[in-house]
Amino acid sequence: MKNLIYLIGILIFTSSCTSVRKLVEQGKYDEAIVYSIKKVQGKKNKKKKYVVAIEKAFAKVTERDLNRIAFLKKRRKGAYWAEIYSISNKMKSRQNRIEPLLPLVSKDGYRAKFKFVRTEPIIIEAAENAAAYYYKNSNMLLRRAEKGNKDAARQAYNELKKISEYKSNYKDTKQLIAKAYSLGQELVLIDVVNRSQILLPKRFYREIKDINTSSLDSKWMKFFTKEDAVNTKYDFSIKLTIGEIDISPERETIREFEESKKIKDGFSYVYDSNGNVAKDSLGNDIKEDRFATVSAKVFELYRYKAANVRGNLIIKDINKRSVYKSVPINVDAVFESYASRFEGNRKALSKETIRRLRSHPESFPSNSELLLLAVDDLKNILLNELKSKFK
Repeated sequence: MKNLIYLIGILIFTSSCTSVRKLVEQGKYDEAIVYSIKKVQGKKNKKKKYVVAIEKAFAKVTERDLNRIAFLKKRRKGAYWAEIYSISNKMKSRQNRIEPLLPLVSKDGYRAKFKFVRTEPIIIEAAENAAAYYYKNSNMLLRRAEKGNKDAARQAYNELKKISEYKSNYKDTKQLIAKAYSLGQELVLIDVVNRSQILLPKRFYREIKDINTSSLDSKWMKFFTKEDAVNTKYDFSIKLTIGEIDISPERETIREFEESKKIKDGFSYVYDSNGNVAKDSLGNDIKEDRFATVSAKVFELYRYKAANVRGNLIIKDINKRSVYKSVPINVDAVFESYASRFEGNRKALSKETIRRLRSHPESFPSNSELLLLAVDDLKNILLNELKSKFK
């Protein structure tokens, strides 16, 4: 048992040595540094292997980073300053992690040596040049955006947003961000036009335009239901044109009909051949349900009025001066009302007839009230087409 414990201890020790050494050999220098720091931090007797690992990994990763920075600077491309900024900040963070441990000495007296780099000048230079690069690039994109290129405006917006990572309140960045955002938006105007011979109520227009576009609104897409300013330049127009409206005359019919139903009406005993009440296996009297047929006469008044609304939903790309889609619209608005009374047994009535029982029918709606019944269907058609195009 003691031999087994000793063997496990040897394996664990060997594994820890191998793991930190492999990290360095595989070029995973920062992982090796973080791992080794955890092993020596706060400990009086620091193992040499970890002290050496920190020293070796730091020297190698610093050399690698400085070589990369020198290479990128020689390329003289503005886009590389962001990478230089990132590398130099990692160098600074790495040095800050090691500095509290200094002097780093192992329990057997080995003192690690570190050659720190002054990262501040590199960071300042990289931040200035990265901000300048994104600023210049975004201004080029904005010039294209001013000619109507929405994608360029959105790219400019993203480039300008990056500047704050390097410099705060850089030049007129805030104003340019607002400009890029404005130029990058697509504005959609929703309108309703009546070309029928029937006067529509004002509420009809309000109800249709009161469409919930919150599921469609996005950072770059905004919907409007009226022109808020004369100079507003919309990118798309959604026009619901009401072409024809047919309204039926008011119809009222009276009918009489009878309903009947077989219902349970008590029970009767079952008798055996001797005239006695029959018993089941438990000795209980055997009974059977008795049924009776009941009926009722129904007097029903039925009122009906309907409207049919036809037209087109046209989606236009204003910038391209073209019709993206034209959808025919056909919607029915139907008013129905029942009033019924009955004579006889209520149990004979069907559920549908019971539902219609009332002493007075509803009044016929006016033409305007009837047309408002079509609004929900029109709004659903409009919303579905918007989702199809813009979501």
